[in-house]
Amino acid sequence: PERVIGTFTIIPMIVDAVTIPVVAAGGIGDVRGVRAALALGAEGVFAGSVFIPTKENPAAENVKQMIVDATAEDLQMFRTLPAYYRSLPTKLSNKLVEMDENGASREDIAKAMGGAGGLRIGMLEGNKVDGYITVGTGITPIKEVRTVKAVIDDLMQDFN
Repeated sequence: PERVIGTFTIIPMIVDAVTIPVVAAGGIGDVRGVRAALALGAEGVFAGSVFIPTKENPAAENVKQMIVDATAEDLQMFRTLPAYYRSLPTKLSNKLVEMDENGASREDIAKAMGGAGGLRIGMLEGNKVDGYITVGTGITPIKEVRTVKAVIDDLMQDFN
């Protein structure tokens, strides 16, 4: 059976099970996430969503602002291939959540997503009707559109 286990629960499980370095990913939106990941035994972090609302990112400006204005509580989740997606609310993501709740197959939901096209339409074009805006739970501490340098400086402030 499929399980969804959060980053900060699974890090020590993985660290205890392997002898290779572990890199934490998921839910890391500021230096506190970096600190927590390292305290739990990870030797590095991979941060993704925190880099979407940056000046250098080609995401649509309205998408960047949606991320700044949102928290993890705003995210919708629906099953699809290969497992599940999280999205900020759009007309398409509302439809995908409804399909999931009504028992549609993962394959049917994946087709309705429009593949990478739905992602491009939502994230790059900012079309909140025909696209979806996928981000992770680490968006909560994002409060402004910043430069990539500012994000890295924040994430790495304990290590400079």
